[in-house]
Amino acid sequence: MAQRMTRRGPLTRAEIVRQALVVAETEGMEKLSLHKIAAAVGVRTMSLYNHVDDKTDVLDAMADLILSGIRIPEVDAMPWEDGLRALARSFRAAALEYPRSASLVLTRRLNAPAAMPVVEAALRVLNRAGLEGAAAVHVLRAFIAFLIGTLSREVGFAPTYAGAIPAVTAMREQELVDSGLPAVAAAAAELAVCDHEEEMEFGLEMLLDAIRHRVGEQS
Repeated sequence: MAQRMTRRGPLTRAEIVRQALVVAETEGMEKLSLHKIAAAVGVRTMSLYNHVDDKTDVLDAMADLILSGIRIPEVDAMPWEDGLRALARSFRAAALEYPRSASLVLTRRLNAPAAMPVVEAALRVLNRAGLEGAAAVHVLRAFIAFLIGTLSREVGFAPTYAGAIPAVTAMREQELVDSGLPAVAAAAAELAVCDHEEEMEFGLEMLLDAIRHRVGEQS
C-alpha cells in the first residue's frame, strides 16, 4: 500500500528526530522504522533521505537530543561530592524523560558531542577533588559505567523486579525462598523488590567513598 502524504510545508532534520522519539516512546524502540517515522511527519520514506543518512543516523541524532536535555548544575559552586551527586541525578532525569529510548544513550553515544559538556563538568569536579589526568579519567569511566548499569535496569533494558504489584512481589519472594540457596532465601524480601532511585543513591555514595579513598592515597 502506498504511503499517504499529508504534509504541508518544508521538512527539517530536527522534526524527523523529534517525531522519531515520539514513535519510539509510543510504540517501543523495537518497532521504530523509517517507514513509521515518515508516516509520522507526513512524507514518503524516501523523502527522509534528504535530511538523514539512514536509520543509524536517526538513532544517533535521537541520542544526541536526549543528551542535550541534561541540565548541567552549577558544579563549580558546590563541594565536589555534591557536584558529582548533582551530575548523576541530572543524567538520570534526562534519561527518564524518554524511558523507552534511553537505551540509545546508555549503549551508543556517551562520547557524542552533546555529552561533552557533562564530561567537562565532571572532570572539573574531579580535578577539584584532587584527581587529574589518567586518574580522573579512570574515575570518570567508572562513574559512567555505574550510571549506565543502574539506568539500564531502571528503564527495562536489563531485567529487574520493581515490586510495584504486591502479588508479583510475593510470588517472586517465594521463588527465592524456595531456591534452595540459603543466602538467597535469607535476602528474599530485599531481592524481590527494587527501588531504583534508592539503589542509585546507595551506589553513588559507595563511589564517593571510593573516590575519597583514592584521593587520600594520592595525598
